[in-house]
Parts: sequence; C-alpha cells; structure tokens
Amino acid sequence: NDLAPTKGYLFNTQFAAAPLDALSNGRFLHSYAKTQVYYPITSSTQLIARAEIGVVSGKNSAPEAFLFRAGGDQSVRGYAFKSLGVEEDGATVGGQYLATGSVEVVQWLTSQWGGAAFVDFGNAANRFQDLDPVYGYGLGVRWKSPIGPIGADIAYGEATNAYRLHFNIGVTF
Repeated sequence: NDLAPTKGYLFNTQFAAAPLDALSNGRFLHSYAKTQVYYPITSSTQLIARAEIGVVSGKNSAPEAFLFRAGGDQSVRGYAFKSLGVEEDGATVGGQYLATGSVEVVQWLTSQWGGAAFVDFGNAANRFQDLDPVYGYGLGVRWKSPIGPIGADIAYGEATNAYRLHFNIGVTF
C-alpha cells in the first residue's frame, strides 16, 4: 500500500557541488544519503528503521543552506526542528557532518489504529569525531486515515530533559 507501507525500503542520495570558485565563495561538495526500511515482524507488528549520513567538504566555502543540522519530526524526535548542530556564539549553526538514526516498532491494534514506541539518535558536527549523538525516545499513535497516515508522538529529549509533541501527516520519508 503506497499510503501506508508495511514492507520494503527506500534509499535516497543527494549531491550538490560548486566546482568552480567563480560560481560561489569557493569549492565544496555536499553529499547526503538516507535509507529507511519497513519490516513486518508479524501481521500486526511492524519495525521501521532509518539511517541518514551527510558530509560537506570545503565547509568554509559552503553556504549555510548546504550544511547539516538535526532535530525534529523526521530527524531526532524530542528536539526542535534543526536545533541540533554546531554551537557558535549562542546559536546553533550547520555542521560539516551529519549522522542520525531511528528504530520504531508499530503495533496495529485495529486495521486503522496503532501504537508506536521509538528511539531516535544523532547529531551534526564540524568534525566526524565530534558527532556525539543525542537521544530522543517516546510513544505515539498511528491512524490510517482515508487521506493517508497520521501520527502523533510524545518524545523525550535526553540532552534537554524535556518533552516535545510531534505530528506527521503522510508517509514519513
């Protein structure tokens, strides 16, 4: 079912570059990959796993839009959208490296309603060795509505010691 997949995988890669200094402030290469797997454990229990990585070479030449930040509904739940990254003068800015992941189990209680438990993790940093993951975990509800899947999650951000409410409409890719 395209609106509510229960089995399969997704793999996405993206590349962007400024190979000539004349076209930008300098040369850089932005590389990104994301994979998501849907695996039916039983007829009513589903495992969803996601991983994403990214690297920007030539960080000092790359515009901020090409750098990485994490956090939010489709990244690390329990944290605000793009709130994870490099701390610079009291602000969070994009980093040269990104690594995030998620493991979620959905238990369908009826044909349309289910409950979910998940753990998300990841971060962005300027050096690979500084990719210190933060964790978010929580519970959610899932509804296979006539217009597509709808989800609501309550997630705890371990690093912030705070809860956040997250909503999703449609298949989360």
